Amino acid sequence: MNKPSLFRIRNRLLIKNLAVVYWHTGIVILWLQGAIIAGGLGIAYLDAKPIADTLYLAFITALTIGYGDLTPETAFAKAIAVAIGFLGIIFTGIVVAASLRALEMTIAEQKEQDG
Repeated sequence: MNKPSLFRIRNRLLIKNLAVVYWHTGIVILWLQGAIIAGGLGIAYLDAKPIADTLYLAFITALTIGYGDLTPETAFAKAIAVAIGFLGIIFTGIVVAASLRALEMTIAEQKEQDG
């Protein structure tokens, strides 16, 4: 039987470390996603728009893409959209930080394994 390549071992180690890190940060990530969805539902209620459109608006805003094809109309809905934008920045920061932490753990463990 062929011995797995070093590249495969590193991939498996990275995936394991990603799972560990996201296990610890998962509740925060889920809370942020829930808040983004709640904001989208709030905009749907305030602006009387279809829920699918406002959820799309919420996630496009949260991911800081902001196409501008859909916009909130009322002042309070616009305030919710700004809050969604801030939540999206926090969400992106946590995902990037968690991914980098998993990569750091993988590099450290791989150095230990290589001797």
